[in-house]
Amino acid sequence: MKFVLFYLPTVGTRKQIESGMLPGQNTQAYQSMLYQISEQVKAADQLGYYAAAFTEHHFHIEGLEVSNNPIMLSLYLGMQTKNIKLAQLANVLPFHNPIRLAEDIAMLDQMTNGRAIAGIARGYQKRWADVLGQVYGVGATFSDKTETDARNRTLFNEHYEIIRKAWASETFSHKGEIWNIPPENLKFDHSAVGDYGRGMDAAGYIKEIGIAPKLYQNRDIEVWQPFSHSADTWRFCAKEKIVPFMLNTDDTAMQKLISAYQDEAVKVGREIASGDGIGVFRDVLVANSDERAHELAADGNGFVWPHWFGELGFNEALRREGETGKIKGDFKDLCDRGFEFIGTPDTVNRKIEQLVKKHNPEYLLMWQYPGLVPHEDMMRHIEMFATQVMPNWTDSKETSASALSYTP
Repeated sequence: MKFVLFYLPTVGTRKQIESGMLPGQNTQAYQSMLYQISEQVKAADQLGYYAAAFTEHHFHIEGLEVSNNPIMLSLYLGMQTKNIKLAQLANVLPFHNPIRLAEDIAMLDQMTNGRAIAGIARGYQKRWADVLGQVYGVGATFSDKTETDARNRTLFNEHYEIIRKAWASETFSHKGEIWNIPPENLKFDHSAVGDYGRGMDAAGYIKEIGIAPKLYQNRDIEVWQPFSHSADTWRFCAKEKIVPFMLNTDDTAMQKLISAYQDEAVKVGREIASGDGIGVFRDVLVANSDERAHELAADGNGFVWPHWFGELGFNEALRREGETGKIKGDFKDLCDRGFEFIGTPDTVNRKIEQLVKKHNPEYLLMWQYPGLVPHEDMMRHIEMFATQVMPNWTDSKETSASALSYTP
């Protein structure tokens, strides 16, 4: 299993957020967050974690998800580390210029010597998606088959196709519903292009374009996608060799998504075991006692989920098969429904054991809360998980050895 630290990241303490001080706009609070995630990811790098990942959301003056550019955060941490991979969960494709995004990820990959993981998503938060999506005539979606949802998916699919072309070929062209690359009758007629470049015909018209730089060593980059409940999305991921991550906690719902992925993978010639190529997302926190872990987590996801994510529709990920009615989504509910992997190393090992026995995911994405959980407790958690949990679920001798040699 591969273990990934996932940061929103949160800016400010619970007291600062609840006071209405808008810690997302407070320089001291933001600098404190940068310091904390730097120290935590540097420790994770030494301890053998697979990756650190950051989300994309905008306008979070409240301090709950101050991560408007996950590529920049990835580069910031990449410059301070040596081995850990840096991921975006995710770049929200319908609201990006796809060529610029392909270039930016390629730059990140070059600057980190091939440690970038590309993340893609469709966008669900209306406050920012409907503002930034105006130029493309698109907004947030909940995969509800509406006209807005269809427009969002069209842009997502076409932007993804363009990005893949940009990475795969020296030069490329594209004609789609939204984009025409290059536009018709683009005359550049520059001798240097003809002498040293590609894509211009003898009459000086640009027929193809290419991005520079390419991905590091022109590699096939790993692509991840969070956090869909849709079997259609999971089939798309299987076909495209994308790693999807699920929030779902109900075993039946989880297995349906995993089966959809595996069945589609077989159809396109990918012979994989159940659970290969997929990830599960959980709130994970290790402490010296179960009581201490619950106390800390109550101020982390136990505070953020019911005040933010539950009202954004994430409670549906907690729904049991056949269950009707409103989901509470409070901290006790999160624990009872299996989203909280918190406690002593022994407790968390047993939770992972059950997850592996039932679903055997290749990746475990672990929610982290700088600011809300004190930094010293976060550092202790990261070390304890790496030394007392992680070695039980990885075959990597390198990971085990690095965990044992960690020095703070």
